[in-house]
Amino acid sequence: MSLPTEAHSLSYLAAKLIDEARKAGATYVDALAVNDTGDSISVRNGSVESVEREDAQGIGLRAFVETAKGLAFATASSSDVSESGLRKLAEQVVLMAKISEPDPDAMPPVGASHPTIDELKVWNKKHPGGNPGWDIEHARDAALHCEELARNHSSEITNSEGAEASFGHNRVAYASCDGFAAEYGKSSASISVSVIAGSGENMQRDYAWHRARRASDLRDPRLIAEEAASRAISRLNAGGMESGHGTIIFEPRTATSLLGHLVGAVNGRSVLQQRSFLTEALGQQIFPDFVCIEDKPNHPEGLGNRLFDGEGTRCTAHSLIDRGTLTTFLTDRYTAKRLAMPETGSAMRGLTGDIGIGSSNLIWQPGSHSQKAMLKEIGNGLLVTELIGFGVNPVTGDYSRGAGGFLIEDGEIVRPVQGITIAGNLKEMFANIELVGSDLTWFGSTAVPSIAISNMTIAGQ
Repeated sequence: MSLPTEAHSLSYLAAKLIDEARKAGATYVDALAVNDTGDSISVRNGSVESVEREDAQGIGLRAFVETAKGLAFATASSSDVSESGLRKLAEQVVLMAKISEPDPDAMPPVGASHPTIDELKVWNKKHPGGNPGWDIEHARDAALHCEELARNHSSEITNSEGAEASFGHNRVAYASCDGFAAEYGKSSASISVSVIAGSGENMQRDYAWHRARRASDLRDPRLIAEEAASRAISRLNAGGMESGHGTIIFEPRTATSLLGHLVGAVNGRSVLQQRSFLTEALGQQIFPDFVCIEDKPNHPEGLGNRLFDGEGTRCTAHSLIDRGTLTTFLTDRYTAKRLAMPETGSAMRGLTGDIGIGSSNLIWQPGSHSQKAMLKEIGNGLLVTELIGFGVNPVTGDYSRGAGGFLIEDGEIVRPVQGITIAGNLKEMFANIELVGSDLTWFGSTAVPSIAISNMTIAGQ
């Protein structure tokens, strides 16, 4: 793949930086260039509180040099994309690499499975990025309208914490010394609102939000306002509950955290460093056989879409959990080599620092039970709608978090509860999943339904 000819495009800048680093003495090199533009507007009680705009461009370089002990590398970044700025950055990074400690397992940026030119053309036609469909006036009107609807939803709504609307565009380019250079863009828009219900000592707040690839894909502001207001009102007069063991239903909003703990545990770097409670679980059934979880880098609703990862490796869909069985760890090229596993195209890259690992669009496949049917099925238990704190040990899987939600008795929600703690062990929690809901809900790049888990410890007041 030849050097891009469009002067000053991001992929041209990245490829140009490659050339400068090679001239400065780099053995292997790759570069990342990004351009972010974004606008956000916050309103409260019918008035605009703040308007912010971000317009940033930067370029990062990773250079490898050959030493007697092996390859050593260094990274650095700059916002100066002039020819002299690129040259200076290249010279600095190569000098830093020469005095760095070599890594015998370093993976130079050559030989990755890159997308083809035809795949790039198809991708950019299908995902053009560009304008998300708002300007600052439309965003302002949407935020004001959403907040007004939430404040006027009920007389029990007594105050507002405000609403915010935002929109933006991100473009990313990657180039490596093996000749690959490409870029893609993404856009998004979001709206959120938070209100307070009640008064005096009996006050509760809650919120609702939605983010999509285009403003036209956002939920109706009326639905967002209604969700925020009704959630705040439903929490009024919350109390404690008795301690014990029981079944907990995590609604989609809180179930996303369970998926987050899973992804952290199947991160190849965590596995390599023995910092995961699933280090020895590959190929084992760790969920019931009705649980399937996928990583899809090309989904019409996902905000994590990408054609290639931070090392230029082609991204493809793969299953993390297939009928309850852990089928793969997420890897970049380094961890794939160390773990003797296939590359999953999961490298995450910033302008500086080492490469990390992350997912694209994670989808926990829904079940057949509505949330109402799940309540009936479990009979007695707890619906968790809020989680507090971070009491999770990624090495052992021990889990303990503050929570709030609703007491379930005889298949019905009877009253709100707060100030409780729920506990267990993630490996046991995964195995004890009883039901998966049909209410699949998207949160940016994650889609999760309600999840019911039995035999959890509940510490009340």
